[in-house]
Amino acid sequence: MTPDFHKQYRPLTSRPFLRGYAYSEYAPSGCLAPYIACFWEAGEVKEGAGERKVLVIPDTCADIIIHINYTRQTVSSRICGVADSPAVSVQKPSGDRETTFAVRFYFWAVRLFLNVKMSELYNQVLNLELVDKEAAGEFKAFLDITETSGRIAWLERFLLNRLLQATVKRQCNFNVYNAVDRILKNSGSISVKEVCGYASISQRQMERLFMQDIGLSIKRTADLVRYQNVWCDVVRQDVLNIQDTVYRYGFADQSHLLNEFKRFHGVTPRQAKEIALLNL
Repeated sequence: MTPDFHKQYRPLTSRPFLRGYAYSEYAPSGCLAPYIACFWEAGEVKEGAGERKVLVIPDTCADIIIHINYTRQTVSSRICGVADSPAVSVQKPSGDRETTFAVRFYFWAVRLFLNVKMSELYNQVLNLELVDKEAAGEFKAFLDITETSGRIAWLERFLLNRLLQATVKRQCNFNVYNAVDRILKNSGSISVKEVCGYASISQRQMERLFMQDIGLSIKRTADLVRYQNVWCDVVRQDVLNIQDTVYRYGFADQSHLLNEFKRFHGVTPRQAKEIALLNL
């Protein structure tokens, strides 16, 4: 079963319009599109440019981030699991020739590509070698690849091979996919009882499957999906109609919506929109 969730759900970062030397995104091939939101790349911070600070919000994705230092001939990698709180990433100039290349997985797909216990990745940033030593070792090949197109091609081959192995081992669970489908179609505004009822499975068993395949509880998954849907509305609408949003996504009232948004984003919807438009 190949999920088509990506056709109905496209989570956003805090600065969805950011493009250029500092940061660029690249779409995956059609075979990987159901599992991968994008590849992304960030160049080094130039000397004299000062620190680069980026607000990182819960985008319901997990990233493998590969840092390539051509000056020192080193490659390091880390895995950033799905998070439920905002953080600020600070990048400083080093004077070396380096680049950061990464792949961003949808929350329903990570387990298909990594040999990892998903519950151990929740709200964590870990050295990939501690999680999947085999993958971390293979990424040393990036020292010999200097073009973005080459990095994408290499990583796509690696991921497609991993996906084939997962398919043979049947690492995807149809009950989880059915539950995710229900959560996404309801924009996250759905109870745990409804999710389990739709999948015809007990809540206890479904919670266990979610922790195994996604690393989050059913409720937290739905909460994050709802938040991301609200954030997409904030970005796309000239002025967010709060009352309509309260009704559409099942919040108790305006205060509930604003508190929930700020808990995940760190700022109010208006402030978040200002940050997003910095690079428009």
